[in-house]
Amino acid sequence: MNTISPADLKNAAQQLPPSPRIFGKLSKLLRDSGTDLSDITELVNADSALTASVLRLSNSAMYSIGMSVDTLDEAINRIGFRELFKLVGYAASKQIFAQDNSTYNITGSELWENSLACGLGMEILARKTGLDDQEAYTIGLLRNMGKMVLDFCAKDDSRFPTYSKESNLPLIDWEEANFGVTNPTVAGFILTSWNFPEETSSTIQFQYQPELSPRKLPLIHLLNLANGVAERIGKGLHGESNYWENWEEHLPRTGLSAEEFEESVEEIENALSKVVSHF
Repeated sequence: MNTISPADLKNAAQQLPPSPRIFGKLSKLLRDSGTDLSDITELVNADSALTASVLRLSNSAMYSIGMSVDTLDEAINRIGFRELFKLVGYAASKQIFAQDNSTYNITGSELWENSLACGLGMEILARKTGLDDQEAYTIGLLRNMGKMVLDFCAKDDSRFPTYSKESNLPLIDWEEANFGVTNPTVAGFILTSWNFPEETSSTIQFQYQPELSPRKLPLIHLLNLANGVAERIGKGLHGESNYWENWEEHLPRTGLSAEEFEESVEEIENALSKVVSHF
């Protein structure tokens, strides 16, 4: 078996757009009562492509009130910090995941819409349980980060295979057998190196098998449920469906009732359709 080293993973992560790190730093700033407008604009403006996407969305039908905004200051005055955070998340996830991923045999649109569905799903489910919806949204959006890093390492190396849709092998088993590491472990490793909160890294790392986590974090079970919703609404990814089958077992860990979970499916699907229609 060929393996991918930690050094290779770190190098691959450096090739990703800066937007996920900006997104993570923005989350921290918004939790700090000492943060002011200039702190926010300076951070987001560091990535001109990200800024352009946020301004375009601020002027879309989702937020427009007839007059266009040309700067982040104007956008924030219109939509507020909370909505700005959501827009940065939309734009950042589009930057990261919108390219085709040959290792996993999935298109950029499939990967992005899955990430977006999980981010919105986490936010909506967290609100119903009283969990931190900002943290939940961040976790859902970035849950596929490891797939991007592994693809960068493997796609031009003939030693590594491409996932076969027809085989439908359980994804974690396939990754372990071929790379010596799994995408959630890689995501946890990279996010930790980028100084994301430990809870964020751990939640993503154990999303497929929450029962293996040494920390009993409700958000891990919530992410498993959100991934299951993405599967239900047609936004699932190859080789993952078996990890979301026992959804009822995760409900007690989150405080969600079965009725609340079922009611959330349509709400998440509608939220996803609204966002995708503006890109």
